[in-house]
Amino acid sequence: MKTSLVFTLPPSSLRIGLLEARDVTIKPSSDSYRERVINEVRPFLSPDFMYPDHKQKGVRSLLKTFGFHPSGRSRPASEFLFKDLQNRGEFNFINNAVDINNHISLLSHLPISVIDLDKSGYDLCMRVGFDDESYIFNREGHELALKKLLVIARHGGDRQAFGSPVKDSQATKVFAETKNLAFFVYTSSNITPEDELHRLLNQMGQFMKNETGATEVVSQVLDACP
Repeated sequence: MKTSLVFTLPPSSLRIGLLEARDVTIKPSSDSYRERVINEVRPFLSPDFMYPDHKQKGVRSLLKTFGFHPSGRSRPASEFLFKDLQNRGEFNFINNAVDINNHISLLSHLPISVIDLDKSGYDLCMRVGFDDESYIFNREGHELALKKLLVIARHGGDRQAFGSPVKDSQATKVFAETKNLAFFVYTSSNITPEDELHRLLNQMGQFMKNETGATEVVSQVLDACP
């Protein structure tokens, strides 16, 4: 794996699933994958479906560990995706890599970042956002305040942040020109056993090979406090 991830954080139960995919082709998802996604998220559209309480509380508790208070527009991305799915009444297909990201996030109820590694660089760290730090997260120029939020950033240099469990930066999002990318699954040792996270990463990796033609897919599970 070319990506290096260093934790510069207070002690916590944070557990990251990291998957790197190289030489990908970004395009619309195949019809067969779209059909699979539609079938697998259909139960979430039922008015009787209840968002798993232990996942919601677990992820929110993890973010609060670093002093961040997730609520409203700053809730975890996994919760936002679930609400967006219910409001739309259907899955919002974007491109094959982002669709895989959102599909797995919905199924696992865990926030996941996906970033273009050629834009971010491969020497990365996970840290807490600075008091006056923010980044633009969409084409409209809206900003996310990063104070006390868990973020993915460059390790050294300008230490620029570009990913978080809430929203990712517009600067490193995945588009048609992306060739190398990484997924970061945010969880904790209290929420997701290591073997379960490995299975999730393996599933993502298989989807990436099938859908993007990635020539190399590697993954690992990293604990902030081994």
